[in-house]
Amino acid sequence: MLKRFLQILSVALLFGLLSACDSAEERAEKHFQKGVALYDAGDTARAVIELRNVFKLDGAHLEARMLMARIEEDRDNPAAAYGQFLAAAENHPAHFPAQYGAARLAGDLGDWEAADRHVEAAKLLDAEAGADPVLQAVDLGVAYQRARRNQELTTAWQIAGQAADLLETEPDIMLARRIVIDDRLLRQDWEAALTELDGAIARAPDERAYYGLRLSVLDRLGRPEAIEAQLRDMIDRFPGDETLHRTLVQWYVTQQRTDDAEAYLRDRISTGDREADARLMLIDFLIQLRGPEPTLTEIDSILATIADDDVNRSLYRAARASLIFERGDQEAAIVEMQSIIEENGPSDQTRRIKLTLAKMLEQIDNPVGARALVEEVLQEDATNVEALKMRAARLIEGDQTEEALVELRRALDQAPRDAGLFTLMAQAQERAGSRDLMGEMLAMAVEASGSAPEETLRYADFLVQDDRLLVAESVLVGALRLRSGQLQLLNTLGDVYIRLEDWQRAEGVIAALTRDGSPSATAVADTLKVRMLAARNKQQELRALLEQLAAVPEGNNQAVVAAIRLRLAEGDLQGALAFLESSLAATPDDPDLRLISAGLLTLDGKPDEARDVLRTLLQEYPQNDRLWLALYNLHRRQDDPDQAGAVLAEGLKTMPDSATLNWVLASDLERQGDIAGAIGIYETLYARNSNSALIANNLASLLSSFREEEESLQRAYTIARRLRGTEVPQFQDTYGWIAARLGNHQEALDHLEPAAAALPDDPIVRYHLARTYDMAGRGAQALEAYRTALDLIESSGRPLPFQDEITREIARLETAEATTSD
Repeated sequence: MLKRFLQILSVALLFGLLSACDSAEERAEKHFQKGVALYDAGDTARAVIELRNVFKLDGAHLEARMLMARIEEDRDNPAAAYGQFLAAAENHPAHFPAQYGAARLAGDLGDWEAADRHVEAAKLLDAEAGADPVLQAVDLGVAYQRARRNQELTTAWQIAGQAADLLETEPDIMLARRIVIDDRLLRQDWEAALTELDGAIARAPDERAYYGLRLSVLDRLGRPEAIEAQLRDMIDRFPGDETLHRTLVQWYVTQQRTDDAEAYLRDRISTGDREADARLMLIDFLIQLRGPEPTLTEIDSILATIADDDVNRSLYRAARASLIFERGDQEAAIVEMQSIIEENGPSDQTRRIKLTLAKMLEQIDNPVGARALVEEVLQEDATNVEALKMRAARLIEGDQTEEALVELRRALDQAPRDAGLFTLMAQAQERAGSRDLMGEMLAMAVEASGSAPEETLRYADFLVQDDRLLVAESVLVGALRLRSGQLQLLNTLGDVYIRLEDWQRAEGVIAALTRDGSPSATAVADTLKVRMLAARNKQQELRALLEQLAAVPEGNNQAVVAAIRLRLAEGDLQGALAFLESSLAATPDDPDLRLISAGLLTLDGKPDEARDVLRTLLQEYPQNDRLWLALYNLHRRQDDPDQAGAVLAEGLKTMPDSATLNWVLASDLERQGDIAGAIGIYETLYARNSNSALIANNLASLLSSFREEEESLQRAYTIARRLRGTEVPQFQDTYGWIAARLGNHQEALDHLEPAAAALPDDPIVRYHLARTYDMAGRGAQALEAYRTALDLIESSGRPLPFQDEITREIARLETAEATTSD
């Protein structure tokens, strides 16, 4: 009876499942029809809900995807519309409107690989599509970007000419106009660029990027009056954007018009234009330009003139407390902030003050108190963006990257254009070992920030590390169009050109820095000159420049060091000593030059004199760990490990929290075979600074190499994920060995083989490679690597705990080899 019942039940369930599949499509179609009706009736919000229900049931529903794309474009959300077109084109590759929409928006959004793919697909579907002006513009955009990427400037110029011809008959195709604008900027035809930008703004008055480019062109043309007029026009055109007021104030400051900047801010206050924001901006201005005392006077004046029940009074008190904190009276500032919070009930303003206090507590090494305040804010407002940022930053530091990403996605729902959120997401992806996603997030941070220097430099450094120098150049040039004289951007761009061996453009950057004339710009220009001469192997010119820089009255110790290194590279120790002596004659008390003299005395075979110099320096600067390290290394070079250890102990007694000295102690313990002691020190260093890739590498390496338990292996993997795909040999060894122990043998070998090639004298790296070959079933290669590892251990005299294991494995593999040959 029971068996019969189960058979009936199984048949019923089968038919139920089949009918559910059928009804899912039917329900999707019902949601779609309802969505269409709502859209036609003008109820877009409810139509979107219905369409999302369609996608839950049928993600390939073509008409729903196309309608959703139209809605997103109507809502001025091209990125979301693009996603809908891509989904439609992927599921229905023969649908011309989907391919057309994907190609059009791929071009608008700069996804050139996808643009090329979809425009070609559209042309295959419709023989006449090649004559469509929009697709022509996309085709031109793809070709233009390819030419720019390959530095085929003549070809790029010709393509820009075709885009200009297209604009003659189709002036509203903005992609073609952007090609022409970029070409004019590339050729530095500023008047023509200005004309094209004016045309673009006339047709797309709400597109902010054109205004930024126009400001850059006006700066190049030397028209400050026009810049001021445009900034004021933008403030009127975009009244909700507070950053524009700051931009105008900063521009006044760069023009040495600080009085005008202050007058502008005070005028905003007098007219009641967002008075609280204007007053806080004035306070920020005074802190930076006038100093703490005038700022405190201003805040006290504000507090004296506003009522006790003024809703903004707490903000001004908090600003005053923040200033006191920065001046060094941290305890009084924190007491005042706590008082403000206690006197005010929950509100957006109070939550802002709590988060400011949390940041203060982090600075005084009170993470528990800071965390409690952040959690209080999130209990009151679970979507508070700044609080979610702080929680996510803490999770990232604790290697809880998945949890951090959840918090950051929640924050992005509230602030989809927040560059800081994208930067934190990049940090989380880096920790998770997703370098490609890290790069995407850094690129999005640049876009969201309007190519601000900090975000641009962070992304450019990432690109340089990946040897994507042409992309880095493009990113930096784009940022400099908005801030033509920004020193760090120019410095990084000059570095990129030197790496590319593009000497003409490098000299152009140096010339721009020289024209600036400020001491900081001159220093950057001089550094780039030195690097360029060294890269071009122009030794005679390099020596002359270094001597010229070193002879500057105020001293240039970097130039002195470079000049000395040049002489040492040429084998001229006495010349290096003479050069240093002449430099010391001008500034005999300079501690950096005296430290250099200790190094040269050591090289000259005078270790006792070098030791005396270092001891004298340590009496004057006992908190300088570079000096302790120099003295430690001096004794190590003299083959006196006991005295070196005594110096290290003395240094650590003086500077117990020095990361440098603790690092050296951990290395000493590892060398002596005290792996547990070394791990303990690295754990402490990692807890203080989990952002350091070097500390992460060393800790993960020891955990994976000398501990066998699963818990240590998983912790090592969590710490070392950021090293995946690295080209640093030591990092390759660490990650490769962890991957091997986790059973990912090919991924492990992809890291370990280049590590062993780069570090041929390291027995640990060779042991890891041998073990991995063995685990992968490659016995002959394992045997060879084991033999090499054993030779390296025996020649180094360094005790390693796996030496006996290597001997056993060699014997086993030799026996197996002999058996096979028989």
